[in-house]
Amino acid sequence: MKKAIIDQILLGLFIFVTLIVIGATINDTMEAKDKYYKLKVLTDNAALTLAKYYVNVEQNSIAAEDIYNDMLTKTNVGNEIKDSIIYTWNTTTEPNYVIASIPSYDQETFWFKFLDLGSFNLSAESKAVIITQNSPDTPTSNVSYGIAPFAINYSDDLQTQFENGTALNFTYDVVSNWDYNNKSTFYPIVPTSLINCDCPYILSSSYDWSGLGFDTSLCNAANPECDTDGESEFRSYTQAIDDIYNAKLGINFDTEDVSSIVSLLGTYLGDNTSTWATQMNHLSDGLYDLVNNDEDNLPIQLDIITLNSSGVPSGVVRVQVNGFDFDTTGKPTTQYITLQSTIVGKEIKIVKLEY
Repeated sequence: MKKAIIDQILLGLFIFVTLIVIGATINDTMEAKDKYYKLKVLTDNAALTLAKYYVNVEQNSIAAEDIYNDMLTKTNVGNEIKDSIIYTWNTTTEPNYVIASIPSYDQETFWFKFLDLGSFNLSAESKAVIITQNSPDTPTSNVSYGIAPFAINYSDDLQTQFENGTALNFTYDVVSNWDYNNKSTFYPIVPTSLINCDCPYILSSSYDWSGLGFDTSLCNAANPECDTDGESEFRSYTQAIDDIYNAKLGINFDTEDVSSIVSLLGTYLGDNTSTWATQMNHLSDGLYDLVNNDEDNLPIQLDIITLNSSGVPSGVVRVQVNGFDFDTTGKPTTQYITLQSTIVGKEIKIVKLEY
């Protein structure tokens, strides 16, 4: 009888301890799951924050990471993982994306460790993709994620002319002939960082350059930095057209001093007629470079700088170039280059969490 009672007591104790251990280990497992979800929230927020910063603030991955790393220090879990979170970027191929990952996090547990079952090794990863779309609302914008090195004249009263889907051709002309009333002409522009000398770009009294900060005091043929015939500068410009486009040179007219970033590019010094054929040849080569020398790569969409009535950059308009119309072989007076274009919705970037 006593043995049966002792057996029952021992059985009861065994069942009690077993239930306690099971409950404790379940609690450990739940704590580990809770920690995983906290880690996943951190990587979700990281991927979204970095991608949105890159799209909406500045195309600078290091600055985006610094912003989120500072945010991590505001929470206990963030402080724990701030040195182990890894960011992986793709900003070269479409769609762009950023991945935030925590490859290894050891979740210490009491009961699992007590029972010599070790700890939980957790990992979390999130991916935010940047999807490029065209806005159905308007082709104009104050922000561009990659300008083309061209400019056109634009004003708000042209909104009907610049509605989405409108076919509009733009024919090249030199900056010295700039006329704000001409709304079917495109002019060359160049990032000022590529200009080695102000002189070849100050070519006409018909355009007011005073607000763009150019130093003309050294403009003379004796200056070894100034190629006063301008031909080499124009050739360098046309050779850089595809490079500028593919570099995705972003611009934000709401936050930047645009006049210090891009400039209209003048024609050669001297007689326009005598150099026009050379310009046509150089520019046609540059446009074919833009489409890899193959019109089968058309259409191509471009953000083109818009000029206000003072000839100063004011924004961008999105156009789709469907083809080129050239005459670069006849008399210089009859040669021309036209971009056969359609106005399309401005480029917008949408950030989505993929996982």
